[in-house]
Amino acid sequence: MLLKISGIVGAIAVLFSSGTAIAEDIERYITVGHDKLGNRIALDIETISGTTYKLYGMYGDGIFETTFSASCGQSRLFLDHIAIYGSGGQVLQEEQKTGEVAFVASSSPGKAMQIVCKKTGASGW
Repeated sequence: MLLKISGIVGAIAVLFSSGTAIAEDIERYITVGHDKLGNRIALDIETISGTTYKLYGMYGDGIFETTFSASCGQSRLFLDHIAIYGSGGQVLQEEQKTGEVAFVASSSPGKAMQIVCKKTGASGW
C-alpha cells in the first residue's frame, strides 16, 4: 500500500507542481478546482466506485486525499475519509470523518460530484 500511495504522491506532485506529466496521469486526474494558494484539486477518475470518489491536492511537500460519497438523486454529499501523505507516501494524518457536507455546485467536491453523477447516469445530472 505504501508503494502505491508513494506512486500517487509522486504523480500528483509532478502533475500539480510543474504542469507536466505522463499522458496517462493527465487523463487520470481531472482538475475540479484550486485551493487558496492556487494549487489544483483533482478528481482521480480511476478511484471512482459507484458514487464514491477521491479528491487529491497538494499539502506542503505531500498531498491530501479526501473521500466523498454522493447521493445523486437527493443532491447530498458525504465526507467519508481524510488523509495527508508525506512526500514519500507515508501517512502523516488520517481521520475517518463521516457526515454530510453541503453540496455547493461551484466547489471542488461539488464539481466532482457532478462528474460522478453524470458518469453513473443518475437522473437529473
